[in-house]
Amino acid sequence: MSQQAIYLAASGLNATMDRMTAAANNLANSSTTAFKAQQPVFKAEPYVGQGLPDRVNVTTGEDTADFKPGPIEQTGRSLDVAVSGSGWIGVQAPDGTTALTRNGSLSISATGVLQTSDGNPVLGRGAAPITLPPLQNVTIGEDGTISGTLLGQPVDQITTLNRIMLTNPPANTLQRRSDGLFTDPTGQPAPDASVKLQVGALEGSNANPVALMMSMIENARSFQMQTELVHLTITEGQGQSSPLTLN
Repeated sequence: MSQQAIYLAASGLNATMDRMTAAANNLANSSTTAFKAQQPVFKAEPYVGQGLPDRVNVTTGEDTADFKPGPIEQTGRSLDVAVSGSGWIGVQAPDGTTALTRNGSLSISATGVLQTSDGNPVLGRGAAPITLPPLQNVTIGEDGTISGTLLGQPVDQITTLNRIMLTNPPANTLQRRSDGLFTDPTGQPAPDASVKLQVGALEGSNANPVALMMSMIENARSFQMQTELVHLTITEGQGQSSPLTLN
């Protein structure tokens, strides 16, 4: 029995399963606002130990994200914003820390907090959550400036209320959190005046459903081939014969 062949095939099986899991997650989020596709990273690591000089294992490193912008859809809604080009909206994560998102589907809670559709408060000046007073109307500028008419004031009396925290840290420093938000472990994101918003629009997911379906089919075939390779190697080692069928 070729133990090396079994190690290689089993290692490939694990990597293929990780690819299938990532593809399934991306497909499930193909309609999620501003979702960034998951990209698993693999590397070959040698086994350490006596008698194992020629065996390697494929391991899955920390997933990266495809930061390519998704398609922009016009909604006409005044509280919908899409980040133009690169950049992020600062929000307060459920654990109270600063996180980043491109989900610009915003709303105002009953207590006046500006939040995303996921319920994360949007950060403004001083990296503090934005709380708005009772308003007759509200507008958001392309630079993130929030203006509106206070309740009881003439409709033409516009007050500047706050400014959404827009930032643009290097993509290679960002890490995806378990809640789908992103964080910059190198430090607190700084406001970036060059980041602009497209008002009345939302960014779609950059996960391509057709490409993902094709990827899942290819991964399923690869998984079958590697499984049959392991079975063939074991049966040959036991002095049996078993044809290897690749469909």
